[in-house]
Amino acid sequence: MGKAEIKEFYCDPQLSRFQNTLSAGRAANGINHITGDVNFLALGLRSKKNILTIHDLGFYENPVHSKLVKFVYRLFWFSLPLKYIDIVTVVSEFTKEKLITYFNFPESRIRVIHDPVKPVFKFSKKEILNTIPVILMMGTGKHKNLDGLIEAAKGVPCHIDIIGWPAADELDKLKAYGIAHTVYNGLTDEQVYERYIACDMLYMASFYEGFGMPIVEAQSVGRPVITSNIGAMKEVGEGSAILVDPNNADEIRNAVNSLSGKAYYDEVVERGRKNVAKYDHQKIADQYLEVYKELAAK
Repeated sequence: MGKAEIKEFYCDPQLSRFQNTLSAGRAANGINHITGDVNFLALGLRSKKNILTIHDLGFYENPVHSKLVKFVYRLFWFSLPLKYIDIVTVVSEFTKEKLITYFNFPESRIRVIHDPVKPVFKFSKKEILNTIPVILMMGTGKHKNLDGLIEAAKGVPCHIDIIGWPAADELDKLKAYGIAHTVYNGLTDEQVYERYIACDMLYMASFYEGFGMPIVEAQSVGRPVITSNIGAMKEVGEGSAILVDPNNADEIRNAVNSLSGKAYYDEVVERGRKNVAKYDHQKIADQYLEVYKELAAK
């Protein structure tokens, strides 16, 4: 155990990225830890001891971006900033391998430290399942694979709670299939917690996640999780969640139906509760403290 004095610096949305980079350089002191997809700030932190947290490379890998956008992003978010970074922390082995593959960053300077689950997401036992199961989906965007859940839910009595902004075609399909649903957005953590409590299960069979925070949030609250058998989701959920092929609506449907029995439901919940122990916020803070100590000693 130990403590580190923290002084926070936030990018000013009224300033350009160049101006924010200069401001970061003036604010730099001792050990500097960059997080929040503002990797370019490292360009202002030369001759310092610097840590960069990378959550995922989803934007870089997204095929919709033009070659020019991808080139600029690669240059100013990775290639140049990484020259001024001593240690990179990543939230999953999945992201670690991506970083090594794309940018040849030395493995010896990468530390895997998972995202912590917030204390607000406390366990709340589900004594009685809803007669019509409530499936919670956190986040939207085509990579989140709401389409897969819609196809799986066709003809299945259920209610889908969606936190985010579904696309027009997704809403149209929900209506056409007669699938009961509610859309929420702009929720506080406390309101999100209420949605976890109200649901019977979490669906997160995405095509891409750098980590998959809702998996551990739902497990912390005591709700079973259906997630993808690929990437970081498999890494986070294997052995504690129900893994499915995100391209296979039948697998998703079978996973939903399998949770109708309370005995199996409680078994998956218990596996999830054991899994979330390693995502305790104090444990994660201690891991970061060790990285700070390591860098301070150099």
